[in-house]
Amino acid sequence: MRMRKVMAAALTGLALIGLAGTASASASDSAVADYPWPPKDVTPVHKTKAELQKQADGFSARQQQTYPRVFRGAQNVSPGNWGGEAEGVFDDMQYMGNTVTFTYKGQNVTTYTQVNAPGQHAWSPKEYCEVTTCTGSVSDHRGGLIVFSKYEQFGITSARNFRPNGEVVWVQSWTPGTEAQLAAAASDRALTFTR
Repeated sequence: MRMRKVMAAALTGLALIGLAGTASASASDSAVADYPWPPKDVTPVHKTKAELQKQADGFSARQQQTYPRVFRGAQNVSPGNWGGEAEGVFDDMQYMGNTVTFTYKGQNVTTYTQVNAPGQHAWSPKEYCEVTTCTGSVSDHRGGLIVFSKYEQFGITSARNFRPNGEVVWVQSWTPGTEAQLAAAASDRALTFTR
């Protein structure tokens, strides 16, 4: 069953290749402007350091499992430590991020993932697109919205998954042409604070 979900996410991501490359999104686009944020009935999550470390270990295992499928043929997948502004987790942390390095199509690639607990990410999709260059948006087929953006100055492409429970998970890369894979990784519901 899990493999089926991973493959569905990967296929959804691959279907997004054309959308991410050609669609445009701005604060005035209807999908971005109309997405309800913050969602109603957001339930805050409060966990201990031990619970968060167990969760972080699970996130890393998930990345090692799914990256070779999402980034088809990726090798040497190496998740970094999870943390906030610095490595490591602490009681009641409301977001965690890590880098993942791997080889993809003959080049070294690094992604950065951030998982935000429900209610942590204050900006709506519309507000987000007012402060950055959004390049597209698409439904994640689970009630969420994936918003693509580019930071030309730094060569960063990002996929940000706004979820109905108030979580936001985003994955970014410095490798062009990875929008579909970033979307599949960001919309992976195994990356969540709610378990």
